[in-house]
Amino acid sequence: MNNARKPDIVIIGAGTGGTIVANRLSKKIGKKTNITVIDPIFKHVYQPGYLFVMIGREKPENLIKDGKKLISKKVKKVQDTAVKVDTQRQVVITENSGEFHYDYLVLASGSRIVPESLDWWDDSIHHFYNGESALKLYRALESFDGGKIVIGISDLPYKCPPAPIEAAFLIEDYFRRKKMRDKVEITYASPLNRAFSIETTNTVVEPLLEKRGIKLVKFFNVDEADTKERVLYSVEGEELEYDLLILVPPHRGQQYLIESGLSDKDGWVPVDRHTLQVEGHPNIYAIGDTTNLPISKAGSAAHHEAPVIANNIVRQIKNKPPKPDFHGHVQCFFVTKWGSSMFVDFDYDRPPKPGKSRKHWWWFKRIFKPFYFKLVLKGHV
Repeated sequence: MNNARKPDIVIIGAGTGGTIVANRLSKKIGKKTNITVIDPIFKHVYQPGYLFVMIGREKPENLIKDGKKLISKKVKKVQDTAVKVDTQRQVVITENSGEFHYDYLVLASGSRIVPESLDWWDDSIHHFYNGESALKLYRALESFDGGKIVIGISDLPYKCPPAPIEAAFLIEDYFRRKKMRDKVEITYASPLNRAFSIETTNTVVEPLLEKRGIKLVKFFNVDEADTKERVLYSVEGEELEYDLLILVPPHRGQQYLIESGLSDKDGWVPVDRHTLQVEGHPNIYAIGDTTNLPISKAGSAAHHEAPVIANNIVRQIKNKPPKPDFHGHVQCFFVTKWGSSMFVDFDYDRPPKPGKSRKHWWWFKRIFKPFYFKLVLKGHV
């Protein structure tokens, strides 16, 4: 790198991870570097709120902020789509704005949902992974007059591992409050040998499912749905009849990462689990949903990864080695009903000990949205 010029730092993606990294770098070395964020829409969505849209307690428009306004004025914002990274020339190629040179690159483009990748998926199958679909599901629940609801997972991995179980709890609570719980049979179909992936949390979750009358079907790996006959089939040969089907759609990484040779076939980028450097590329980092790390694809993970990446880029610019400071830290307010949550906190070596669902954790969950926009994304916490 030529020391006579300012280093170029390019960040692809203005979600949680990209925004925090940009703001932290701007504070640390904004005047000594050229920082550019590339994003196709710059609409920042508070995604945990989709679960509340699903039960009519939130509006999709209340979850969206102008992404450009959340990023430091010192940072250049380019509204465009990255189509390829040329690691030999160290440039990001965009759809309309040309090429952007980088000395350091941060891949923060998250994951995408691809229900269209399943030839049996149609509009009768519901999910809550964007505002439009969550609102559509709310309307379906509102008009539901009784019958069988099945909640399952079409493929792994997916964003926010607790989300489908939280959906089951919230839907059960929704119909209980409507005083028609006795008319609704709710089944949660897990692809695992338990309801939740982490055993210490599962020991709390499964008794709650039983207490709330939510049927648990284990080892149900979705094969396909017959939406005319309303039957969900598993790879294991089981069948579940339904009147309303809610499935977590397939998730994939971004196509440009696959075409750039930076990811596996599904778009997940292999990184060092402690420095977050992309394997084979010491000047490229990946964050959040973009990575192949064995932790939750959630904003909380990106929140804890961002300072590590920002600090390591600063260290590299100063000719110091990156520090292996990320230890897999993730936190989550796990909703069990409207008005109660568990708190889950863990890392690579320390499993969570969630304890009981409490009202005070619920209020932390409820006030987190303004805290997220005003403090977390700014890099203050």
